[in-house]
Amino acid sequence: MQSKTSSSFEGADIGSFAEGVRDFFREQPRLRRNAGVVQKASLSDYVLQRTSKMRANPTCGLFFVTTGLWTGDKNLQARLDSGKEDLDKTGLFSKVTFEVLGAAEIQRLYRQSCETITAEIEFPNRVTLPEINGVEQAYIGALPASEYLRLIVDEAGNIRKNVFEDNIRDFQGDTTVNEGIRQTLRSPRAGSFVVLNNGITIVCRGLRPTANRFVISGYQIVNGCQTSYVLYECRDATELQSVFIPVRLVSTSDEEIVSSIIRATNSQNAVKPEELEAMTEFQKRLEAFFRTFEGHGRLYYERRSKQWASAKIEKTRVITIPNQIKAITAMFLDLPHRVSGYYVTVRARIGDRIFKTDHRDMPYYASALSLYRLDSLFKNRILDPKYRQLRWYLLMLLRYHLKGSESVPQLNSKKIDSYCKSIVEVVEEYDSGEEALLAVIGKLEKHGIGQMDKDTLKTQTFRDRLLEPFIRSS
Repeated sequence: MQSKTSSSFEGADIGSFAEGVRDFFREQPRLRRNAGVVQKASLSDYVLQRTSKMRANPTCGLFFVTTGLWTGDKNLQARLDSGKEDLDKTGLFSKVTFEVLGAAEIQRLYRQSCETITAEIEFPNRVTLPEINGVEQAYIGALPASEYLRLIVDEAGNIRKNVFEDNIRDFQGDTTVNEGIRQTLRSPRAGSFVVLNNGITIVCRGLRPTANRFVISGYQIVNGCQTSYVLYECRDATELQSVFIPVRLVSTSDEEIVSSIIRATNSQNAVKPEELEAMTEFQKRLEAFFRTFEGHGRLYYERRSKQWASAKIEKTRVITIPNQIKAITAMFLDLPHRVSGYYVTVRARIGDRIFKTDHRDMPYYASALSLYRLDSLFKNRILDPKYRQLRWYLLMLLRYHLKGSESVPQLNSKKIDSYCKSIVEVVEEYDSGEEALLAVIGKLEKHGIGQMDKDTLKTQTFRDRLLEPFIRSS
């Protein structure tokens, strides 16, 4: 493994790493070795001299890690392939792999390490599904409710919320559907639940069956969050003893297959586009980034519907995906006139200019924090409520007020971080944030806002009119 804090992948570094590994396995090494390498080489030699006693030769895995973005550059890929081929030619290994990991992969692996949970269940009523490409094991069957509860209830008796991270919705509360599930589970008809319910889909990264006992690790319940929460509510009901749950259990490490399963198992229900957006790696990364802030700057990114509904937090601190889209678009793309309407409409107008894999997280947080401060000032009537319909314009004008005519760096460049941090430093503090937004309103009033009807707010002419005093004074 070679790990660097560099924010880029360099061909020379990859080549040097590959050559260093190749030299490690040479009988007559060309590179100087320190005491640590000499010791490890002796261990390696000991193992490789005894391959005749092994069923297969050892495998060799190379990992090159930086904080950059891996784009599959052809020249860099050629360096990888060359290094792998050199090791293949030695004949020492049954398999050689060479993987590169950037910031996105590091974050994804970190989340997986935090989410890894192991549980053991008894699953006798099952059928093994035929071989599927990319899937290690797959079963479908009926699982006793008592066994299913082992998967979703921790040792303290609390529901394991982290096993629903890959579900498109959080628990939605007392909906009509959930009330129907609840009534069935507490009625004499509880035994028929297995044929009335659409079932639950579990995707795991590790699965070890022994007869009817299954040890499941790194699992997520990707469909069936509502059913699971109601089952948890009814866990002490005597009727639950006769309840079986329809279950699909799939073991795979292929992220594309996991995404396909999530989409397919939710296609029977009405799913909003923003709920599918929530399953992307970018959205998961953004949610984790928001969690790194504390104090006045603490926000709660609602990646999944009603994710924070039961939490005792200030509601204006909850940032939904639709509001995040509008905030980033208005503040950093200068398009406040394009963000009116529903998610689908706005997303279509903006296209792929936001939520791109290589975008930095800071501009999204900066725009969300500015939106929170703005909404708080309206809520407390520090800002005149008549200007609330200008909230997206005010985000754009706040940036001009604080940064003048300085051009906005690309959302995927490191420069955008320092650009946004100066905005966050002002907005995060109550006094300076309030002062800045009041100054924006004051400048608008002095210049004259003009007509603010619904149609006018959607025009570029209106945007340009509001921008005029801010551009002129910068």
